[in-house]
Amino acid sequence: MANKNQKTKKQLEILKPEIISWLKENVSQKRFNHILRVARTAKKYAKKLKLDFYKAELAGWLHDCAKEMTNAQLLRFAKRKKIKMDEVDFMNPHVLHARVGAVIAKEKFNVRDPDVLGGIRCHTLGEPKMSKLVMLLFLADSTEPGRDKKRIQSVLKIFKKEGLEKAVLHAIDQKILEVIKKDKVIHPFTINARNWLIEKNLNL
Repeated sequence: MANKNQKTKKQLEILKPEIISWLKENVSQKRFNHILRVARTAKKYAKKLKLDFYKAELAGWLHDCAKEMTNAQLLRFAKRKKIKMDEVDFMNPHVLHARVGAVIAKEKFNVRDPDVLGGIRCHTLGEPKMSKLVMLLFLADSTEPGRDKKRIQSVLKIFKKEGLEKAVLHAIDQKILEVIKKDKVIHPFTINARNWLIEKNLNL
């Protein structure tokens, strides 16, 4: 584990200045501030759970790299790279930014680690069979300090008392309720992630 940590530490040290420079040219200051908070939150949670916090921080820095692409750009990119899409993606292309971001991380920054790429890919919608590090990034994005305080408190309370999986399930439930309130369609990736987490939690 120590050797692996050193490898990811070195990768983060090399990539971080390049990523920050690229982000400052490609996202707004507001978005950059959110990304910074997520990277710090992911690192903190990884330390708490004794996971590779270098991987967590790297995923945090890259998770929203495609966030400010237009819907048309996201669709073009996804089609060109043959990213798996659902009909809901065509109704709300914005949700593609996570899957597009994972491709950018791989192709532009040569990130190959499945946990880092999975964290970027899944941070918005989730998916079944997420690793702990992937779930951690989903949670970090949902509960970074810039989010609504009342909303994140209930998630963090569950995280502290009942663990990562149940906290992520609660965060997904919150997202689904938001979508319902807006009369929008729920992405099947999120439904599948929720079903998987319920089954997993039942077996804990």
